[in-house]
Amino acid sequence: MFLRVLVFYLVTMVFSGILNALQAATGPSPDLIQLVQFAPALGVGVMFVVFRRTTRVDARFTPATVAAGRSALVVGIVVAAMLVSVVVYVVAGRTWRAESLPFPFWALVITMVVGAAGEELGWRAYLQPYLQTRFSVLRSSLIVGVLWGFWHIGGFSHGPAYMGLFVVMATALSVVMGGVLRGARRSNLVVATTAHAAVNLSLILLFTEEDGDLFPMAVLAAVWTIAAIAVSSVQVRRAVEVEDRAAGPVRLG
Repeated sequence: MFLRVLVFYLVTMVFSGILNALQAATGPSPDLIQLVQFAPALGVGVMFVVFRRTTRVDARFTPATVAAGRSALVVGIVVAAMLVSVVVYVVAGRTWRAESLPFPFWALVITMVVGAAGEELGWRAYLQPYLQTRFSVLRSSLIVGVLWGFWHIGGFSHGPAYMGLFVVMATALSVVMGGVLRGARRSNLVVATTAHAAVNLSLILLFTEEDGDLFPMAVLAAVWTIAAIAVSSVQVRRAVEVEDRAAGPVRLG
């Protein structure tokens, strides 16, 4: 298993370098779309070629009601987390994003959704379900989160402290997404894309965390860690309730 995960990760990193170079050469604005977001999807493509018979991707769009319900849930969690972050900003006397958006909002929505789908095809639609064939949802989410966080290797340009906080935020967000996806019934791509795009849109609307400032990244890491603990606690409590019902006495007659 770990060999296959390593192959996927290394292939994804190679594609990331190629796509970053392509973007630098061709010139699409990274504020609108980042080509590197499609590296995980290309990595899955390679896994299909190399491990064709055993590569599975949870990218189904049905049942629609489950996908819609879980998507609404995860968007609600994102909104709540961002509102808490804004409150922290206000209390700390900090201001959030001051400058205008670099592109029309509708264009950002489209590119954020497309880019998020490119990433989530690899992280939550392929890697998460694959890891869950051996590990628990929580452990799988932690592994995906750490790999996902360090995949954003450009964060090291702002120093190890910034990158460390970013990895914490990414890992916590991965745990939240993993918990929501637990009952998504193979609608991983839809739900994960919704969550990812909502987070990215919230960040670009509210914060300028990509300028290397440690304060917003620390706030986001802390808020999402609290959210991850809350979601994990709910999942554990539900699992215990299910076990208790299963172990309860059966009434005959």
